[in-house]
Amino acid sequence: MMQYNKGNLQKYHTKNPLKRFMINYFEQKLLNVVESLNLQNPEILDAGCGEGFIAGMLHAQNSQAHIFAFDYQQKAIDYAKEHQSQAINFSVGDICGINFADKAFDLVCCTEVLEHLPNPAKAVAELLRVADKYVVLSVPNEPWFSLGNLISGKNISRLGNPVDHINHYTGRGFVKFLRQCGAVKIKTFNCLVWTIAVVEK
Repeated sequence: MMQYNKGNLQKYHTKNPLKRFMINYFEQKLLNVVESLNLQNPEILDAGCGEGFIAGMLHAQNSQAHIFAFDYQQKAIDYAKEHQSQAINFSVGDICGINFADKAFDLVCCTEVLEHLPNPAKAVAELLRVADKYVVLSVPNEPWFSLGNLISGKNISRLGNPVDHINHYTGRGFVKFLRQCGAVKIKTFNCLVWTIAVVEK
């Protein structure tokens, strides 16, 4: 059994004021992007939801949305069920084999996941498959993400790169990658050390 990775939980609970500011900025930017899509009573999937922080924010933003969320880590899902809204449907799942029908969701979100995956292209293919209207994704924007870590004294021996980040994307590189995965209509947003992309089906 794979060991529970608490990195996401620690990130959202950080007391470092600079990191807290950056995370808050990212969250608000993401919510603004979702709101701009003008979806009415949408079916939403949060793929690779971790402890459910983004799913919880999406529910708080639009309580009429029907939100499903999954992660491969049982302990993360246990935390989400305990700390997030009971209206959100949390489950354990595999992003490379999503257990939902084609075009099941108006919006599919996948934030801070692809950089961790051995086969991110397969994951994106699945995200596109289950989305009917939009897919919203985010990844660290390199080299700025690693540079920020290096400046703050993190992962110095790895030049700021977290040990569990095995894929790295510049803003343009991420768009190129998404096009290789079959995405056509792509809009990107710079968000400090992250890139947010909206793929329209």
